[in-house]
Formats: sequence, C-alpha cells, structure tokens
Amino acid sequence: MQIIRLSIILVFAFICTSCEGFFDNIKDRVPNTTMEIEDPIRHYYPVVRGDKLKVTYKFKNTGEHTLLIEDVQASCGCITTNNFKRSIAPGNFGYLEFEYDSTKNIGYVEHYVLIVANIEDTFSNEVKFATNVVSDPLYIKDYEQIYQEQQNTNAEGLVEGDAKLKYYIPKN
Repeated sequence: MQIIRLSIILVFAFICTSCEGFFDNIKDRVPNTTMEIEDPIRHYYPVVRGDKLKVTYKFKNTGEHTLLIEDVQASCGCITTNNFKRSIAPGNFGYLEFEYDSTKNIGYVEHYVLIVANIEDTFSNEVKFATNVVSDPLYIKDYEQIYQEQQNTNAEGLVEGDAKLKYYIPKN
C-alpha cells in the first residue's frame, strides 16, 4: 500500500516539475505589444427581453510584435464569445464577436468584457456596452393568466384566514 502512495506522489511531483514553463505568465512567453479598440464604450437602443444582440468590436495591433489574445472574460453569463484565441500581426486588424442574450435581464444593464493578451503594462484591455432591456409590448396577459396568478398568491391567505379579515372594519 505504501508503494502505491509513494508512486502516486512521485508521479505527481514529476508532472508538476515538468509543467513548470506551462504555467508561466503571458509576459514571459511573448514580447509585449499595444492594441487599439475602435469604439470600446457603446450604448445600444432598447432590446426586447428575450432577443439576442450581436456585438462586434474591431481592434488593431498598433505595436511592433504579434498580438496574442489568450482569454476573453465577460462580466455576465449571458454573453458568449466565439473564436477569440488568435494572433494578429503588427499593423493588422481583428474582430471580437459577442452575443448577448437578454432573456434574464430587465432594465438598464452594463456589461464589461476583459480581453487578456500580451498588452504592455496591464496585459488586458476592456470593452463595455450598455443596453436597456424592455418587456415585449405585444405580450399582454389575458384574463385567465391574471386569474391564475391571483389564485396562486391567495392560497396561503385562505389557509391562514387572512382573506376573511381583508375587508374587516372593527367597531369602535
């Protein structure tokens, strides 16, 4: 039994020491460069709840070295990204595409997307967009839906007796 434990510990130690360079920071692997994003802060017109909004940011590698985008982190699970891992040669343009699903939001919402790359000083850049999610004006509850909601909310009051006392005015 001790031999198995010892062999597991040795294998784990070997894996940790052999992957030493794998976990190094991005700054150690590639030279730094600069990046410029066109229109990084945006405000969109009202979006109907449940609709999807496609957002595209154009950026340029303004540095002397290749720009490597390592990760894109959205501030909300309602934002999905596609194919962000890429390299952009100096002087070339690239696009970051996002899709925002407004199903779980209502009202004014600001979203931030962090771009992790070999950018000088900060190693990241940020874009921001804001939307105003509104309810669908064509969806109006009918009488049956309103009645069903009232029945579901008043069930507790009927059991506890609160419904009987709703319009009760005590005599003074």
